[in-house]
Amino acid sequence: MTDLDIVTRQLISQQSIREKLPAIFQDAIIVDLRFNILVVSQNVLEFLEFTNEELKDKSLNYLTGGVDVVSQLNVWMAEGYCNERVVEFQSKGGHAIQIGISGFYLGLITDINGRIILKIRNLSEISVINKELQKKKTELDSFIYRVSHDLRGPLATVLGLVNLLKIRKDDSEVDRIVQMIDAHSVKLDELLFQLVYMARVDESDREPMYLVDFAELEMHLRKIIEQNAFIDFLDLQFMVQATHVDNVNEHHLRGMLSNLLLYLLSLPKKDLHHRVSIAVAQTNSLAITIDADGFVVSEKLREAFFRETSIYTDLLNYPRLVNYYAAQKIGWALNAQLNIRFLSEERQVIHIDIPFGRG
Repeated sequence: MTDLDIVTRQLISQQSIREKLPAIFQDAIIVDLRFNILVVSQNVLEFLEFTNEELKDKSLNYLTGGVDVVSQLNVWMAEGYCNERVVEFQSKGGHAIQIGISGFYLGLITDINGRIILKIRNLSEISVINKELQKKKTELDSFIYRVSHDLRGPLATVLGLVNLLKIRKDDSEVDRIVQMIDAHSVKLDELLFQLVYMARVDESDREPMYLVDFAELEMHLRKIIEQNAFIDFLDLQFMVQATHVDNVNEHHLRGMLSNLLLYLLSLPKKDLHHRVSIAVAQTNSLAITIDADGFVVSEKLREAFFRETSIYTDLLNYPRLVNYYAAQKIGWALNAQLNIRFLSEERQVIHIDIPFGRG
């Protein structure tokens, strides 16, 4: 045996390998030959809602609510391994979870005996994901159908008007036809611009620092008001106790608040004087409240906020709300909760709750 072999055995001992098993075999439960739990990987602990200390040395049957899965596994693993079988575990909270379980004796591939690796797949979670994907597919199909219809309308009108120009007997109607072509072309251009804007609104050319400078953010919002409203008639109040906050994507936060402000500025005003108050608080999350007064939202438009459809489909129905839908999309990237309440026709309150993290 060479010196290198001796050093290698010291560095890669069976004990060190045992300690690293949960990292090597993710989504796994490691048990002894009697199917008593030795250690559970973090991914599995999360959906089971247990800790390793709570499960250590417990029989695997502890996770099945008393159903004897151990006897079944002894039969399934008669050849030293078993392909995936479906069983039902119970979480610490008592929720039934469909599990795909497969396994093998660790001694088949290493010098470590007395260990069984059980690979775990959360079939309940996969089912939920599949349902969500199907829902998104349905939304996408509906959107494609709707957008093709909405784009075809003005396009067909333009083509029809062009055809009228071709077959005209004289030039007496040319100006009127050109005006109609121009109007429908503008409508088509606006719709395409809104769709492209929505598709890319949560993108950024710069890497986030995950550090929000509130003074800089307030300055940015005031600049939006200067460019899009009569600043003398709009009172913006920006209230925050801290100078900055970290663990929040500053580009996404700026984009979301900018679009919410642009949404408000796009609404009709009942009189010359209106107010936007933005209050920021930090607890276990970043809580932002926007209280807007003087911006008129019709009853028909209010209904749009509570529709459970794709934002792209809603955009086609309510193009005035493009900035609100854009803010909503950016909010998803932040894992934010965004809620709106209408206190009257011209007063609304928007609540935003953003968890701290690298969203």
